[in-house]
Amino acid sequence: MAAEKKKMTVMNELAIQAAVVIYTGSSVCSKMASSHPGSIEIFGKTLNGLDRTGLFWMFMELVCLGTYAVLWQQIIKHFDLSIVYANRAFAIFWTFLWGIVLFHEKVKPLNLVGIVIVFIGILLVNQDAK
Repeated sequence: MAAEKKKMTVMNELAIQAAVVIYTGSSVCSKMASSHPGSIEIFGKTLNGLDRTGLFWMFMELVCLGTYAVLWQQIIKHFDLSIVYANRAFAIFWTFLWGIVLFHEKVKPLNLVGIVIVFIGILLVNQDAK
């Protein structure tokens, strides 16, 4: 007997978005790690690649991905997959937002058009489910 799927409420949508924000945090950590090239000496051997700060950001990326994996498994267990995966597309928006806020990336008109198209798709899927 299949488990009863929960209806989407504002709180449920926020829970899904919280998981997606954590997921996009891994991209932020990855970009931070890549901005700390260098070398580190471990047990008398020099390893080229990242310095200690870069390794910290790599570790934080793994923390984000591990946390997201646990949350995502709980989310897909309780909600309709078509709705959940459509809402996961918000990762494009969050990644775009982090790029602007944290890394001062430039906003291009085609980026905005793409995000609007994704939002329209999410709205259509969510409306169809109601």
